[in-house]
Amino acid sequence: MSSTHPHFEDRGLKWHTKLADALAEAKRDNKHVLIEYGREACANCRALVQNVMPHPQIKAELEKKFVLLATDCDSPEPEVRAIGAKHMSHARSLPFVMYLRSDGSFVFGTQGGRDPHAFSHDLLHGGEDAGHHH
Repeated sequence: MSSTHPHFEDRGLKWHTKLADALAEAKRDNKHVLIEYGREACANCRALVQNVMPHPQIKAELEKKFVLLATDCDSPEPEVRAIGAKHMSHARSLPFVMYLRSDGSFVFGTQGGRDPHAFSHDLLHGGEDAGHHH
């Protein structure tokens, strides 16, 4: 299966590149949106998308609870840039990973490289309330 991530070979994950599309799917499927905000030359971004996210348990969790959005930090959508500026203004090291509810509200975000253990923990936090109705 060819990669749908604009920069990296993601081993079969499904990526959006427009926030509106990602939010619409999240709303429909009762999921949260995970935004990977990075750039092609970023080694930590590459490691996250190519090595950490395709990890079997992580991939299963992503597919169950998240809609994935890839954003190029050099030319982000204005809406995504605004979310980053509002909630991640302190962040300095890529990738910035932002977690949103399907209504677009911000859950939390991380910066810099993530290993599988840290990222699994992030997903627990970032996916709270996703995938089940109250």
